[in-house]
Amino acid sequence: MMKARKSLFVGWLFLLLFCSCSTGRQALEKQFNLQGNCAPTTPRNYVWSTPDLQPTLTEEELLRFSKKSWQMASLLNVTQALREMMELEKKSKLHMHMTDRVHWLELKQQVIDKINLASLEISATAAELDCEEERTNQLRGLLQERMGKAEKRITVAAILTGAMTGLLVGALNLSNSHANLSEEIGIAGGVAEATLGFLSLKIKRDHVFNHQKNHLRDVWTGPDSTSNFPPVIWYYLNLPFDKGKPSLRASLKKQWIALDQFSLTDSHHIKLYFNEGGIYDADDLGNRSSMLDQLEAIVSLMKKDLQLITKELIEGKTKDKTYSFLIAPISYPKQKACDTKVINFTRMAEIIHLRRL
Repeated sequence: MMKARKSLFVGWLFLLLFCSCSTGRQALEKQFNLQGNCAPTTPRNYVWSTPDLQPTLTEEELLRFSKKSWQMASLLNVTQALREMMELEKKSKLHMHMTDRVHWLELKQQVIDKINLASLEISATAAELDCEEERTNQLRGLLQERMGKAEKRITVAAILTGAMTGLLVGALNLSNSHANLSEEIGIAGGVAEATLGFLSLKIKRDHVFNHQKNHLRDVWTGPDSTSNFPPVIWYYLNLPFDKGKPSLRASLKKQWIALDQFSLTDSHHIKLYFNEGGIYDADDLGNRSSMLDQLEAIVSLMKKDLQLITKELIEGKTKDKTYSFLIAPISYPKQKACDTKVINFTRMAEIIHLRRL
C-alpha cells in the first residue's frame, strides 16, 4: 500500500513538472512570426545632389528670407526660384507687366509644390518609423506575455509541490510507522522544488527579430546616400546647419551612446541593433523601440522648418512696409478685354494654362 502511494506521489510530481514546463511552443512560434514589412511597395529611385547649407547670402536676401529658409530652399532645390521671385518683386515696386506677374505666381507655385512634396515625404518616412516601432513593441509585448505565463505556471507548480510534500510528510510522521517513507517523500519533494526553480531560469526569454530595412543603421553609420530616407530628409539629418556644430544625425548618435541603457559600447548590441536583426530579448526590443521613436520625432520636426519658409514666402520675413505688397492682394490695371478692374482667379488660371502650353 505504501509503495503504491509512493509511486502515485512520484507520478504526480512528474505530471506537475511536465505541465509546468509546457509552454505551447508551436503555437507561440506561430504567434511570434512577425516578419511584417513596413517598407513602401514601390521602389524609390532618388537623384542625389548634395545641397549647400552654408550659402553666401546678401543683406537683401536675408531681409527677404531668413538664413534657415535659404538653407531649406537649398535642400528643396528652389534657391534659384526664390531669387527670380525677388527680382520680379523689385519690378513690382515700379511697374510689373502681366507676364511678370504670371511668372511670379508660377515660381511661387513651384516652390509650394516642392514644400508639399517634402511634407508628404516626411509624413511617409515618419509612418515607416512608426510602423517599425509598433512591430517592435508588438513582439516585446508577446514575449513578455509568454514569459509571464510560464513563470506563473512554474510558481503555481512549486506551491502545490511544497504543499503536497508537507502534507504527506506530516501525515506519515504522525503515524510513526513510515519514517523512512516520509524522508524519501521529503527528499523527492525538495528535488522537485529545486527542479522547478531551475526551470524558471531556463524560460525562453528571447526571440528572433529581423529588420532587413534598418533606418537605425543609417543613423549609426552615416552613409552619403541611402534607400531608407528621401534625399531631402537625409540631407536634413546628415548635414550640419551651423559651422562647427554636429548634424542632427551625429547629435542623435551621441545621445544614444551617452544613454547607458542602450549598451551601445557592447559590440553585440551594436551588431544587433544596426544590422539585419538577430535574437532579441524584451529589454533589447524596448531599446530599439526608443531609438525609433526618437528618430521619428526628429524627422517630424522638420515640418517646423518647412512652415517657416512657407510663412516667409507668403507673408515675408517681417511685416515691413517694404514688402507690404506680399501681404496685400495684387491689383491690376484696367484691361481692354475686360470690364472688371481686377482679374479674377479663374482668368488668371487660364492665362497660366495658356502660358504653359
